[in-house]
Amino acid sequence: MTPPVTTPPAPIADMLQAGSIAVIGASDDLSKFGGRLFHLLVRHGFDGAIYPINRKRQSLSGLPCYRQIRATPTPPDLAVVAVPRDHVKAAVRECAQAGTKAAIIVTAKFSDAGPEGARLEAEIVATARRHGMRLLGPNCLGLISPANHLVLCASPALYVDRLPRGRIGMISQSGALMTTLFDRAQTRGVGFSHCFSIGNQADLDLCDFLDFLADDAATEVICAYIEGVKDGGRFVEAARRAQAAGKPLLAVKAGRSDCGAAAAFSHTASLAGSYAAFAAACGDAGVVLMDHPDAMVMLAAALTRFAPPARIETGMVTTSGGAGALAADLLAEHALPLSRYAPQTLNRLGAHYAPENAAANPLDLGTSRRGESPVVEDSIAALLADPETGILLCPLTTAPDMAALAESVLQGLARAEALGHRKPCLVVLQPGQVADEARKTLRERGLFYFDEPGEAVRVIDGYRALAEARRRARRDSAANSPAGVLGEMLGGLAGALDEAKAKEVLARFGVPVNRGELAKDAAAGQRAAEGMSAPFAVKPVSPDIVHKSDAGAVALGLATPLEVARAIDDLRTRLSERHPRAEIEGFLVQEMAAGQLEMFIGARRDPLFGALVAVGAGGALVELLKDTALRRAPVSRDEAREMLAGLRVAPLLHGFRGAAALDLEALADSVSRISWLAHELGERFIELDVNPVLVRESGRGVTAVDARILLKGG
Repeated sequence: MTPPVTTPPAPIADMLQAGSIAVIGASDDLSKFGGRLFHLLVRHGFDGAIYPINRKRQSLSGLPCYRQIRATPTPPDLAVVAVPRDHVKAAVRECAQAGTKAAIIVTAKFSDAGPEGARLEAEIVATARRHGMRLLGPNCLGLISPANHLVLCASPALYVDRLPRGRIGMISQSGALMTTLFDRAQTRGVGFSHCFSIGNQADLDLCDFLDFLADDAATEVICAYIEGVKDGGRFVEAARRAQAAGKPLLAVKAGRSDCGAAAAFSHTASLAGSYAAFAAACGDAGVVLMDHPDAMVMLAAALTRFAPPARIETGMVTTSGGAGALAADLLAEHALPLSRYAPQTLNRLGAHYAPENAAANPLDLGTSRRGESPVVEDSIAALLADPETGILLCPLTTAPDMAALAESVLQGLARAEALGHRKPCLVVLQPGQVADEARKTLRERGLFYFDEPGEAVRVIDGYRALAEARRRARRDSAANSPAGVLGEMLGGLAGALDEAKAKEVLARFGVPVNRGELAKDAAAGQRAAEGMSAPFAVKPVSPDIVHKSDAGAVALGLATPLEVARAIDDLRTRLSERHPRAEIEGFLVQEMAAGQLEMFIGARRDPLFGALVAVGAGGALVELLKDTALRRAPVSRDEAREMLAGLRVAPLLHGFRGAAALDLEALADSVSRISWLAHELGERFIELDVNPVLVRESGRGVTAVDARILLKGG
């Protein structure tokens, strides 16, 4: 009997501390991946044994070459494979048989290039796992670990004398983007602990590296560029581990648009997945989802350099009134408030500015009384100490001595920090080469900088998103579960449920619905109406007609049972003309419900992240406004209220321009109950749509007027 193939623990820490490394495909040709990778490994001073594998050379850079892995003095701890695709399988097999525990496959054209490559990739992974060897890649650029003085990457960005070391860990599904971010960051004075290019994730995947960085003592903040995740549940668990370790996880995901999703798929051959579902999962797990990778890295740099701000109000010191005005506009566009300085701050600034200028935000250094004490230093220190200011933004334009200006900023920052004020101080150096010496001054003194105000504003917005992510991180909702109320009814449900059956399910789950009865014909409809209260509505029950209003298949405002009968006959005639092939199972006669606002509550099952619940503007406005909030199900009533608070129609719920407040609590309760219904249906659940939900004045409840549920089977 063949023993089962098991996956050994991810040996990422061992990879970074390897005592010996084999480079398969090493050469002295720097135009090749293997040549550059070997050269950079040597250049950056790896202090273990290096085994270049090259059948044609006796030595490289003074190191003896080996024809194959089995010829090395000892089995290498780690191997890097940089050979043509057709030779990768044999190279991996030789490494595995020799006892190598991990390998990095740089070579591309596997699952990223179609079915044939995917089959070969699967064979390589199976070979490695049979021998307990783990793989990074293929189709990756390897790793950079300044914390371990280790470079296993072929990027020209690594042709530097010294690896800048910081406390940011980065994971990227794009190797070229990873090294670009590394290069841009180091020019601004930002370093990393480790950077991983994970490529196709054939074996080791995103979550393995998230787990490693969550435990890594050299890392304080984690950045991830993501094109797709393999296991949504595991991603959420890994993100929560990072949060529990006190490490902010910042992420940028490709695929916000259909074009972006298609590009991500073609690049890595991993499913890009639903961006909305991913965003909802990030909200649950405390992940800060950003829209620009540079902003992500710079926010990470700020988090490792400064204390998190207690408030988001921003003070501004600038060398130009125009630059300050433009930066203020950017803050306003992101709904980021400027601070109003406290009286003690105004008193401090009064030593340098007239009262009207001291109170200005942005504070223009050019309005100071010239010739007095160090204006820049004192202004920076005063605003960092201001209790009404959480963040200081310094957009600096061309000045006679930019290096001296930078020095004054540093002195002001140092004075504030000596008194315990470790608020973020974001310096923007807007000039070109005129500011090169100032940039050097900041880098050498441990302060990063921005090139233009928009980058810094994105970081301030990121601070707000981080505070929101920590607040939103999933709380235990079990106490709010109406579990078990359906009993045996759940077991008999399958396929597309018509409105009557769907609303019966909702009612059993505690969601208020309007009273209704299914009638086969006009006479039955009239009898049904005689037992209800007018006015009435009539709708056909048909699996072939989903949007009844669009099909002209709804009769509303019927005053008497006789009008109900006539409406059924009219609808039957109309439908036979317009939809002759539609199967009509009957007509739903309902009491009409009234309300002040139409809302929508829906749910669907995402293949990666499970059940999701949505709420937003309803009725005909669903497609027009697209004003919805989405979260992973289930949600508590408190979480449902938070979803509602973020909608554009939220003011209508609270009473807009003198109108009565609506029943927010009843609406939040229905959102929570529907989320639990979707959750408890489990793998059988596909989609649920309740539209409209009529919301009445506070204390008078809500009513689900129309609904459909789609389950597997049937």
